[in-house]
Amino acid sequence: MPKGRGYLFESCLPWPSVNSALPLQPSFSHLGLYVKSLPVMERFYCDVLGFYVTDRLGNGDQEMLFLSRSLLEHHQVVLAPGRAETSASTINQISFEIETLPKLIDAFHALTDYGVAGMQAMNHGGSWSLYVPDPEGNTIELFVRTEWYVPPHATTDLDLGQPEALIREQTECLAKQTPGSQTWQEWRQDFQKRMNLEV
Repeated sequence: MPKGRGYLFESCLPWPSVNSALPLQPSFSHLGLYVKSLPVMERFYCDVLGFYVTDRLGNGDQEMLFLSRSLLEHHQVVLAPGRAETSASTINQISFEIETLPKLIDAFHALTDYGVAGMQAMNHGGSWSLYVPDPEGNTIELFVRTEWYVPPHATTDLDLGQPEALIREQTECLAKQTPGSQTWQEWRQDFQKRMNLEV
């Protein structure tokens, strides 16, 4: 394998575009988490996030759980034993899309009533996001897409206690005041042109 392809540790060159280096076109399917307490994590992912257990493998402290919310996926999340009690999470975030802004607002209030602490809401312009810590410190992102692409540096705090109309008004102002913002349709067209050039 030639240098510069990202496979040689001594190389400091950046990774190339996957489209130009490999024939793979992967589509994301599921993720697996090593956990400290399977029962605690099962309750959170099922009772709070609404997943269903589709299968169990093994017994006792070696049991693994397969969870899904999709009829097309046997498992979207796998919970497996093996995380040390003192280890910190290495997960930046696990993101789940919510259908509408009212449902995200409802989720925020429900999680608050459930007693979930440490949540943070952010308006990214292109999405409204609620970041929720799971029982073992992994960050869960619940997000809703907006009508806009807004450069990431424009992100602001989001108050999900506000009326939906006010949040939408604030987001439109954020998009219009941030250079480089555009509709998602325009962004997709630009991205399609870039991908075509890299093939």
